[in-house]
Amino acid sequence: MLSRSHSALAVGLRSRTTTLLAAGLLAAGAVVAAGEQASAAPTTAQSCLGSAHSYTTGYDDWPSPGYATTTSNCSDINVKPNKTVAVRTCFRSTGACNAWRTISGGTWGLAATGVLNGTSFFLSFNQDNSGHVAY
Repeated sequence: MLSRSHSALAVGLRSRTTTLLAAGLLAAGAVVAAGEQASAAPTTAQSCLGSAHSYTTGYDDWPSPGYATTTSNCSDINVKPNKTVAVRTCFRSTGACNAWRTISGGTWGLAATGVLNGTSFFLSFNQDNSGHVAY
């Protein structure tokens, strides 16, 4: 009996060691993969946000009057207000606006995602503010 337990213990240790090694290799692979993704995202974000335009508005729309038109620089409409605001994006083609989104002051936030190139839009704000918008 003792030798069987001993044998089962040795098999159990080998299984645990194999499992731990496999988990370690998977974790290392995930770190490498995450590092590759992380290095690609800032380049895309930099090129998009680097094309940002300044804005200043009261309790109304930007641009006013008129519309802005999305470009191939960004796939989203990004806003970086100087103070926390609620913003929504309204589209010329449908006449509809998306839901209000709160964006913290001094940070980039998404006003709309997955917007096609050449889409005419304006932004509505819940208070006077200024900042940058990239689209």
